[in-house]
Amino acid sequence: MDISRKTDYALRILSMLVEEGDELLSVRIAAERVGVPYSFARSIQHGLSHAGIIESVRGVRGGMRLKVDPEEISVYDVIVAVQGPLCINDCTAPNGECGRMGSCCFHPLWVGTEALVRDYLSSVSLADAVSRRRFPAVDARFTDRAAFAEYADCSALRGPRCA
Repeated sequence: MDISRKTDYALRILSMLVEEGDELLSVRIAAERVGVPYSFARSIQHGLSHAGIIESVRGVRGGMRLKVDPEEISVYDVIVAVQGPLCINDCTAPNGECGRMGSCCFHPLWVGTEALVRDYLSSVSLADAVSRRRFPAVDARFTDRAAFAEYADCSALRGPRCA
């Protein structure tokens, strides 16, 4: 599991857009502030635009601005839009295969860890992160040992192939 540099830079650019409000932010200025090459910032802009998170306005006075309410999009949503779902291990990937999945004692741990991280990052909106609000939430089931089978049941999450 890794948060890519591209995702890190995308989140930094999005934080600038949250602070700018409805004002357009030039990709060149964003690239300079984040410290990335302009071409890389353009690639990030294209991906965020394609995901429907920002809108791009072309032209001399163009730029980008948020298309979504920062209170309504989670940090996890942005991560998935930029780099795809987080996977703790190859065997938890959407099409992950492992010959030991049915008998591996660690597979449910990886599934549970993935669920915990997903739940945590989904509880923090882009607005929460930018305003430094310190109240991410994790479902109480993660503190209940008896609930482990519920959230780490790979057969419910991935289908019968890993039951």
